[in-house]
Order: sequence, then C-alpha cells, then structure tokens
Amino acid sequence: MPETPNDHTKLQPRTAAKPTPAERLARSKAIARQFVRFGLVGASGFVVNQAVFVLAKKFFDRGFGIDDLEVLFQLLNTQWNMRWYHLFSVLAFLVANVWNFVLNRYWTFKGHHKQPWWIQLPQFMAVGVFGLLITLAVSTLVVHTNSPIGLPEDIFDNSTGLRTRSYWGNFIGVIVAVPANFLFNKLWTFRNKGPKGAGGSEGHAADVAPKTETEEPK
Repeated sequence: MPETPNDHTKLQPRTAAKPTPAERLARSKAIARQFVRFGLVGASGFVVNQAVFVLAKKFFDRGFGIDDLEVLFQLLNTQWNMRWYHLFSVLAFLVANVWNFVLNRYWTFKGHHKQPWWIQLPQFMAVGVFGLLITLAVSTLVVHTNSPIGLPEDIFDNSTGLRTRSYWGNFIGVIVAVPANFLFNKLWTFRNKGPKGAGGSEGHAADVAPKTETEEPK
C-alpha cells in the first residue's frame, strides 16, 4: 500500500517548538512574579530573622551579661574571631530558613512537580548556608570599625536599638544575600521536574506558558 503524506508525518519524531515571543514574555512575567513572591516571603523571613536575633542578644545580655561584640572563639589561630553576634545570626538563620522554606514551597513555587519535603529541605538549607556566609561576611565588614564599609561609631554607638551595630550588620547582610538565595532556590531546590515521565530539564516552562501544541488529525 503506498505511503501517504499523513503517514510520513506521523512517523517523524516531534521536536520541541521554539518558544514564541508571547511565550517568552509569559515566562519572564512568571519569573518576575516568583521573584516578587520570594521577596515577600523573604521580607517576612527577615522579620523572623531579626526578631530571633534581637531576642537572642537580649537573652544572653540580660541572662548572662554577654556582650554581642565579645569574642566567642578564635578561628584556627588566625587574627579572625567568631563573636557572639555571629552565633545569634546562625540561630536566627535556622529559624527563619524553616519559615521561608514552608512559605516558598507552598506559595512562591506552588504548582511545580515537587520532590518530597525531606529532600527539598536539606537543599533549601544548603542554599541558605551559602546565603548565611554572605550575611556573616557582610555583617562582619559593616560592624568592624576598621572596615572600609564599617558603620560610623559616632552614630552607631550601641546606645539604643536603632544605633546597635550588630542589628544593622545582620539587616544589611540578609538583604545582600536575597538575590543569590532566589537564584539558587529557583534553579535547584524548587526547579520544576515536569510531569512524571517527561524529564526534568524542560519542565520549567510548564507552569509559565500555556502549551500551544495541537494533536495531528486522526
């Protein structure tokens, strides 16, 4: 029986269509929307972070007479030291990161074909550790009086809450770490795996642009 053009077409493997300008725009808008949501979650997480930081500082200050700028321990016989405010930053990070994980999983990146939470949480915390290192580095530079970006001592003299150097150091450090956290969580922790059996690399676009492919007439 002679082969018809339709039969020949059906035998050809389908290739992914190049996204149209409208699809690219839709994807860009979706990513922007995710970034805004991520920022809102981050803002709420920042409030949690700062609250834990302030409570930890006040607890150790009033309960044990520990100043947040005191040396906690020296780093491997170097000139660098871990100070108490670094410890407060770590405690604040742990609480705020769990808060952020729940909101990002069920709101910012909702609709993605997710891995189980016990797989995503360690990934989210690993990304958070990277952000924590940024926060600690920036806060150290901001708090240290000899740093080129150190806060002026005549203004930030720790006389009131708004003049407390470690509060501002933690605040600025968290803000600087937000873009890096979003990028790594978008591309790794909450990346869209796509429908089951469809493979993961192309799965991103499923939730940002409607499919335009039509079936061949039977």
